[in-house]
Amino acid sequence: MVDSLSVSAPTDGQIKATATVHGTRTVKLQALTVAVRSANGGHYDFPGATATTLGTKPTKYTSGSRAFPAGTYTYFVAYKSHDTWRSLSPVKSFTSGTGSTATPTPTPTASTPAPTPTQTASPAPTATPTPSATSSAPPTSAAAPVGIAGSWRPVFSDEFNGTGLDGSKWNPNWFGCSGCDTKPPNSAEGSAYSPSQVTVSDGSLHLKLIQKPTTVSGKTYPNVSGLVTSNGKAQFTYGAFEARIYTPSSGTQMANWPSFWLDGQNWPTDGELDVLEGLGGSACYHFHSTAGGPGGCASGNYSGGWHTFGAEWKQGSVTYYYDGKQVGQITSGITSAPMYLILNNAINPSHSGTNVVPADMMVDYVRAWQH
Repeated sequence: MVDSLSVSAPTDGQIKATATVHGTRTVKLQALTVAVRSANGGHYDFPGATATTLGTKPTKYTSGSRAFPAGTYTYFVAYKSHDTWRSLSPVKSFTSGTGSTATPTPTPTASTPAPTPTQTASPAPTATPTPSATSSAPPTSAAAPVGIAGSWRPVFSDEFNGTGLDGSKWNPNWFGCSGCDTKPPNSAEGSAYSPSQVTVSDGSLHLKLIQKPTTVSGKTYPNVSGLVTSNGKAQFTYGAFEARIYTPSSGTQMANWPSFWLDGQNWPTDGELDVLEGLGGSACYHFHSTAGGPGGCASGNYSGGWHTFGAEWKQGSVTYYYDGKQVGQITSGITSAPMYLILNNAINPSHSGTNVVPADMMVDYVRAWQH
């Protein structure tokens, strides 16, 4: 039951939500969050989903802060139990935009009916229609990249709303035949990759790492995991790139080596743009080329909840944004060759302190824009 629900007035363009909830009995929740929907149905959930135990006494939940593109949004409490997301009434709304304030109202908008306590609501954003598997056309509409200013046009989008991977956009392994297990991109990894570990369900892409000795090209890896690339199907020179990801966690740290990155055909000459790498428990970014591999790691906890990881790549620089906030910028060694998209749930045996097996890296959407 929801006792109270509100959003704060914008501070430096950031808004956060507060809710007080209780249960009719004691129940353990896998996650509790405040979900947000735009007028066109896009998902802009507040960061900071957390596991919690609800009792009959009120429990207060405060989300992380995030920025919203100008517009009107509805929001409500959502929770995950037994691997299923459900939403609770009431549904409220607020308006975000330059010079505006967050204006809660107890009435849901006409286009977004109030969810019932039994309605499933995955906090996986779906801001744009996904082209059919037989269409190579870019999406006709998409939300702007979170926190990245400018005028953008969408050139790629996958919202993972189907029941299987869209083969017109992705390959489910690393440079291998269809259906084949393949070696990892990096020799330091402790898992092979198999299409069997790539699934789409409940509005998300799932890249599942499990313990299963797998032999590829004469080498046996102790684990097998999931990876997708857009190589041969979509590549880009410059633009904004963003994914909303739920990474595996090890306590308050990011587990394993989950990654969202772009790569050129001739490494390292064409460059490698790492939007996110989970390294030693932290969320990190890099740009590799013949000039080196500068980068850094963001402060804060980016595990155990949904977070957006984005980057703006332009001539001479790449600027990195996590949950809409700039966390770093690289201005040396930036290449200009086309690159394709990659997401993988890797593991590094040398980082044993933060490794967790099995582990599911979930991706709610991947989007790309250009000017």
